[in-house]
Amino acid sequence: MIKIIDNDFVLYSEFKEFCKRDSFGTRIYSHFLCYGYEFKFIEFWVQINEDESISAAFCRLDGDFVVSLSDDSDFDEVSTFLSFQDKLSVTFDERYRQKIGLLYSLESSGDVLLYKGNDYVIKSYDIVTPEIKDYHKLLLTCESKDFFVPEYMTFLSDVSRRLQRNLCDIYGIVSSNTLASCAMTVSYTDFSTILGAVATHPEHRKHGYAGCIVKSLAENCKNRGNVYIYTTVERNTRFYESLGFIVNGRWIKYTYGG
Repeated sequence: MIKIIDNDFVLYSEFKEFCKRDSFGTRIYSHFLCYGYEFKFIEFWVQINEDESISAAFCRLDGDFVVSLSDDSDFDEVSTFLSFQDKLSVTFDERYRQKIGLLYSLESSGDVLLYKGNDYVIKSYDIVTPEIKDYHKLLLTCESKDFFVPEYMTFLSDVSRRLQRNLCDIYGIVSSNTLASCAMTVSYTDFSTILGAVATHPEHRKHGYAGCIVKSLAENCKNRGNVYIYTTVERNTRFYESLGFIVNGRWIKYTYGG
């Protein structure tokens, strides 16, 4: 049975424990900590077995679904449920691709990496906490088909809310009075973290800024549990592997409507 998380929901501890299993659960639970279930633009569900255990979790934020699955999931029910939802995209563990069997118009995928640490010595730079507006401007300089940047007001609203709730860290490096490189925790819980939105201005590359920021951020977050990062291209995977990440799995995203 798939049940929405609302005012009548009681399995909060079970929901949290299930979300600890993987990076997809981390994304879902981070959204839950940030927004809860009282806003119309975000919703949460869980799949509950007969023994009251949770076998899948779902989050829809502005039409974009993240799904955390398990080998115990009822995949027929999951597929039916998702097929009847208004959606822009669905992201989940690629291992379950064949079992979900959703119809889609566009597919993308990449690696999920887990930080293990290594002895690689990175260049040391002074790290600052940049203004959100400056961060967004930097992201726009790196936008591509593999690196989507949300509109400024959307970015500002989301990051501000997470900062207010101590659910976000932002690291930056300034060079020549310009924000040259940045990274942040895009999902943040007390059991794991996902890093992302890594960007270095095209005019400030080849100095080791991104390596310094990402490794420093990963080291700062690892005491809370697993630290993940997602990639879309092989060269990025190799870069993060050099910093102490290992490939932990793959994500896949189905995008609907062209």
